[in-house]
Amino acid sequence: MNYDNPDNRSSFDPPVRMTTDGRHISLSIALPGVLEEQIRIDLENTTFTLSVMDGGNVVTKDIHVPRGTRLCKKKFADSVLDISLEKPDA
Repeated sequence: MNYDNPDNRSSFDPPVRMTTDGRHISLSIALPGVLEEQIRIDLENTTFTLSVMDGGNVVTKDIHVPRGTRLCKKKFADSVLDISLEKPDA
């Protein structure tokens, strides 16, 4: 990855498949060429942020989720990051 940005942070747009069923949100994000140790995920308020670090560059993808959503589990295999989120009680 080569991203030119003066503050070493930019956005990127990997393919994301989002499904919901009842109280859960599932995200499946294709990240070819990325190693697990380059990935960071954050969940704050209504924003799920995926960051990928490559040398001194950081690229991010924000996904909006309902307030109160919490991370249940994550799995990275075959260049695909699978995230399971739990929505708050209605």
